[in-house]
Parts: sequence; structure tokens; C-alpha cells
Amino acid sequence: MIEPSTVRFASAGVYAISAVVLLALARRKPPALRRYCYPFVAVVALAGVGIGTWAAGIGTFAVANGTLEAGQLLSDYVAYPFLFGFAAFVSGASQRYVAGVVALTAVMRLGYDVAAVFAGPLATAGTLAILVGYVILLGLFFGPLASAAARQPPARELFFKKTRNLSLFAFGVLIAWAMLQIAGLFDQFTAAVTLEYLDLLLRVGFAGFVFANVETLAAEVDEDASDTAGSPGRGQSGAAASAD
Repeated sequence: MIEPSTVRFASAGVYAISAVVLLALARRKPPALRRYCYPFVAVVALAGVGIGTWAAGIGTFAVANGTLEAGQLLSDYVAYPFLFGFAAFVSGASQRYVAGVVALTAVMRLGYDVAAVFAGPLATAGTLAILVGYVILLGLFFGPLASAAARQPPARELFFKKTRNLSLFAFGVLIAWAMLQIAGLFDQFTAAVTLEYLDLLLRVGFAGFVFANVETLAAEVDEDASDTAGSPGRGQSGAAASAD
């Protein structure tokens, strides 16, 4: 049987190639839109480093009844909050909502680690953090964030809906995987293959989708440029628009 480390090395290679391709694509975007693209390149590249060190057995440490992997932690605690935070940002909601989504996603990821390495009440609390957190995420994305997106131009609202649906679906499948993994229903090889596939889908797939639709955010870039210009006429127009 193929060793899990081999699966992870292969996954790290896919991340490395994907990061190079995404960087090339980002450089082809208009300069004003690259700020939305480069963070995704960094997330994918960091995932390659994290999974590579995990495959090499670097950074493994024991906690309670199990072990944690530094490379996996580094990759996940950056990727998951960022991806969901970006989906919330696309809605046009306030920074308070975006920060709340980022914090909630980090707590859910922490819940998985707690459930995986502890037993008894702590394990139950970790599992509840995942499940309850996901319900709250659904409420936010289909509630106030959807309302904020409805006030955006139609193209951006559609971008939000697609981003929301992709991220929630992929994360929902990942949560189902986590529950099965915590229950001990996967062997090592199956767990490694399925986890790497889901993570690739969430990171690289999400990045590719955003790159294909990032022009939707051009209106915001143009608005920022207009505000920076500081033209009196433009300023009066902006004030009128805000009043409306």
C-alpha cells in the first residue's frame, strides 16, 4: 500500500505547481486587482510548504492522547479563516462581520484539534464547536452577509453567492470527513488521500474560481481610485450617492 507520506509529498508538489501557475496568472491581471490575487498565491504556496514538512515528518509533536503536525496547523489556520473571510468580504459587509467570520472559522478549526487529541468532555466540546460553528456560519452567510450582498451591484452579488456556496459546500464535506476521522473510520491511507483531495479543492479550486471572477471587484477598485483623486466634483457625487 502507498504510504501516507508519499500521498502528502505528491500533494505538496501539486501545491507548488499550482502556486507558480497562480502567480503567473496574477501578474496578468490589472495592477489594481493583483492585491486580491496575491494572498491566494501565498495560501497555496504555504500549503505546499506545510504539507511537505508534514510528509517529511518535521514538526510532529504529542499532545494529550494524540499528535499534531506543525505543517498542517500552519497551513490550515491560515487558509480556512482567510478563505471564509474573503467570501465575507465579497458580500460588502462591514469589517465587524468579516472579522467575526474569520474568528469563528479559526475556533472551528481549533475544535477539530481538541476533539482529535483529547477525550471526554474536551473532545465533546471540540466536536460541538465544529458543528455549532458551522450552523452559525450558515446563518451569517445566508442572513446578514446575503443582505449586504443584495445591496451590491448584481455581478458582485452573484460572485458572493457562488463564493459562499463553494466555500460552505467544501467546508461542509471537510467537516463530515473530520467527524468520520475522529470516529476512527478511516485507515491511514484513505484518510490521507481524502484529506489532501478536499484541501486541494478548497485551496486551489477556490483560488482558481476567484481568479476567474476577480474582475467583479473592479468597480470597488475604480471607486477607491476616484476617492484618492480627490476631485471636488467626484467628492460631491460620492456624497450624493452615500446620502441615497
